[in-house]
Amino acid sequence: MPASHPIYLFRHGETVWNAERRAQGHLDSPLTAAGREQAHAMGQALARELRQAGHEPSSVIVRASPLGRVRETLTIAAAAAGLRHDEDCLDYRLREISWGDWDGLNGAEIEARWPGAIAARRLDRWHYRPPNGESYPMVVERARPALEEIAALAKERPVAVFAHGGIGRVLRGLFLGAPNVEVLDMDQPQDAFYRLHLGAAARIAADED
Repeated sequence: MPASHPIYLFRHGETVWNAERRAQGHLDSPLTAAGREQAHAMGQALARELRQAGHEPSSVIVRASPLGRVRETLTIAAAAAGLRHDEDCLDYRLREISWGDWDGLNGAEIEARWPGAIAARRLDRWHYRPPNGESYPMVVERARPALEEIAALAKERPVAVFAHGGIGRVLRGLFLGAPNVEVLDMDQPQDAFYRLHLGAAARIAADED
């Protein structure tokens, strides 16, 4: 899915529930102090990227998940990078994969309420659907048109996309045309972001000079 300008893909910074190893999905928890530092560092790294590429930060188009942890990350990173954004940048298709009834629970709590469910998911992570949640194919259905619109925008200007770990892997997989098994093994960094450009994905560490 080539584009004339890069697409910068971010995951939100660490949250309270990340630190507690709880599923978040469509529910939310605030960024930790470390998460706020990550967001600031990613914004600074994006500013360096844009400067090196000769792009004005004000020219970058922003698209973001509407969930609170992404909004908080976007606010911090955008201030550090000089991005402009408003409510029109929010796209519900960029929300995280929903864990349904598992949202907000940790592994032990899920196992206690649904014995054997976690083991069953491990057998087929791509197609498994938690109760009232989403499978990866369901997420692909909403991610694909969102990415197509983002790629169309990138024909004119760079685009910064702020989203989540799971949906971020799906977006990268669609961009690269990667097999499902590779998508599941992709990392979900909170201290780095990806530059998607010319059919390749480059990982940009937030602490790079």
